[in-house]
Amino acid sequence: MRSFEVTDVGRMSAILEVFSLLDDIRWNEASNYNLINYCRDDLTDDEKLLTHWLCYIMDRQMPFERIWDIGGYVISHLVHTYAANPDKDVAGVIAPYVRRNGNAVRLESPLDRPNARLERYGITGDTVPFASRYMPEDLVLIYRTLGILDKVADRSIARFMCLALDEGMDLEQGIKQMAFALNQLTYAAGGTVSGAKFDQRMEEIDREIADFKLEIDTDGTLFGRKRLWCSLRDYLKSPEFNPVFVASLEKAGSPNPDRWKRDSVELKAALKVLELPGDVWNNAEIFREGLFRPYVSNERRTWDMPRTIREIYKFITQSGTTFFYPEQLDVSFDFVPRMCQHAMCAVCLFGAGIEEVCHQNQDLLCPVVLYSCGYIHRCDPSSCGFKKNSVKGFCKSSYIQI
Repeated sequence: MRSFEVTDVGRMSAILEVFSLLDDIRWNEASNYNLINYCRDDLTDDEKLLTHWLCYIMDRQMPFERIWDIGGYVISHLVHTYAANPDKDVAGVIAPYVRRNGNAVRLESPLDRPNARLERYGITGDTVPFASRYMPEDLVLIYRTLGILDKVADRSIARFMCLALDEGMDLEQGIKQMAFALNQLTYAAGGTVSGAKFDQRMEEIDREIADFKLEIDTDGTLFGRKRLWCSLRDYLKSPEFNPVFVASLEKAGSPNPDRWKRDSVELKAALKVLELPGDVWNNAEIFREGLFRPYVSNERRTWDMPRTIREIYKFITQSGTTFFYPEQLDVSFDFVPRMCQHAMCAVCLFGAGIEEVCHQNQDLLCPVVLYSCGYIHRCDPSSCGFKKNSVKGFCKSSYIQI
């Protein structure tokens, strides 16, 4: 089979530059990202980090707002109990939060005080119930995670990640090592779990926890681990979670934790090893057929978008430098449902262009990124990378062909 090729490096580079700019804007404003509804204000940094990790376990095929708003409250309550009772076995910590009705399983925590975000869902009683789309499978993974952290890392997810890091290790290797370690912590035990098999699977997990040894082999790949890459990405790039991540590493004894600050030049250069979290939006045919397949050849039809964008990145970097790296295409999570799914080609950067919406008025909200992704961003015409309208007409799925 002939080798993969980007047939129009210039156009592809311009397309990726736009997504890179959108990604930078996404992470420059905390309001562009949903924050967790913690059950209390005095959680430790490590508890916040672990709550985030466990919430992402449940982030599948349901509105993410429910996961952060309701699931975040319940999980943070569970995590605080777990951390505050180190002498209590993990099964004993989790048991009061589990409710079973036949083969149906859900989580439930006390509602300790009124919570405005929960009230929007009509939750005002004494308890907060939550069930993810994939219960009880998600609960099995939560149990495994907490059990392993108890066994090898004093119930600290930051200390667990430190086990994957060596002093003097470059950050690219460090990111890879953490990714493989986190995969072993949780997702290596993935698989369908029915309610009828729940107890049996929990017994198996107990044996896996007892036998667990962290062994990292970064020669493999972790494509398909969407939730893992989303979590790790947040720790490295989010204005909310990166300070929590760095502070947790410092408390866990990591050498030179400041290297992991989101504004670190060294870290920014290492982000290229992050994989794109694959989802329905970046794998959507209208998106791929419009902006990627017209400009490549010999793409394997079995590849999902994370594999495809990694190959595009490798090809383009052989031809020269690029400011884009694969994970930045995750802004498609916001872009595709707003633009492609609603056929907003008339005001799309890649369709008819942005002349009718780009006002170039200093400090007013930028309508281009507000339309494109729903992001809050103040206009600065002197440094704007969009106003040149350089990718107008590039999308072959647009109903308006330029």
